[in-house]
Amino acid sequence: MKFGESLQALRKEAKVTQEQLASFLGVSAQAVSKWENGSYPDGDLLPRIADYFGVSIDYLYGREERRITTEKQVVTGFGKIWDGVRSGNPEQEGWQKYVESVKRLLWCIQIGAWSNNESEFFEAPYSDEKISRTASSVTNNYSASFMNLTKNKEFFLFLPQPAGEEGFERWFRDTGKVRELLGFLSDRDNLGVVMYLYSFKNGEFASSETIARQTGIAKEKVEQALAYLCEVAECGTTPVKKVNIVDVNGKDNDAYGTFVSLASLIIGIFALADSYVHAPQGFNMQVNSRDKGWLDRSKLKECK
Repeated sequence: MKFGESLQALRKEAKVTQEQLASFLGVSAQAVSKWENGSYPDGDLLPRIADYFGVSIDYLYGREERRITTEKQVVTGFGKIWDGVRSGNPEQEGWQKYVESVKRLLWCIQIGAWSNNESEFFEAPYSDEKISRTASSVTNNYSASFMNLTKNKEFFLFLPQPAGEEGFERWFRDTGKVRELLGFLSDRDNLGVVMYLYSFKNGEFASSETIARQTGIAKEKVEQALAYLCEVAECGTTPVKKVNIVDVNGKDNDAYGTFVSLASLIIGIFALADSYVHAPQGFNMQVNSRDKGWLDRSKLKECK
């Protein structure tokens, strides 16, 4: 493909007009038109054109294949997993491959922060919980990540440093509702209700009487827990859903189920707490370059 053909194809793909490209480069639209019809820009414009479209200069001249962005490679890779499912492989196999691919990708993110790894990939060294607990940690002045590398307790946490004057302090401000939730979960009976609800499949519901009978928790305590869970969120979406049903006696009654998209957040709370109280015994990949505190001491009074 010739330069003019490559430029025109890239411009149309990006849905950019000749005028828009010309304005970016500081030339006339007629100049861009001439390039697309056989002439060539000045040499100092070539890097800017290549960077604008995210390609190499060699690609503009048809001397190499187009380089695929990292994001595109990731999306394509996961797409191939589901192509396999659609072509006949079991869905369970597809999800298993998806999970393993995500875990490997997250590990790549961790080791990619290590400047001495020489771009070499090596498998995550998962540990046995009965022998030792291991993790990977990357902290700097712009973000923090933590990856639990204990088998069957793996999770990944990524926290970007909030922009502006408000740093991580924003997570500690107006925490009344958060502390209320943590206090609620610290009660064994309340936790029992939550655990029973989370044993439901999507679309399953049960009355407070059924929950009390199945868990052995007093009905009054169950109803209090359910009432809290249905109102804990400040917006309309709550972790527990309540629907009206007609029971076997023809009477109106309430039944409760979980909102699946929020369910993992409760599990995440316990995963984080578990790693905090059972701290890793070692770090298989640790990069720490943060040279300031997590919170600004002068702003602590603003946290409630």
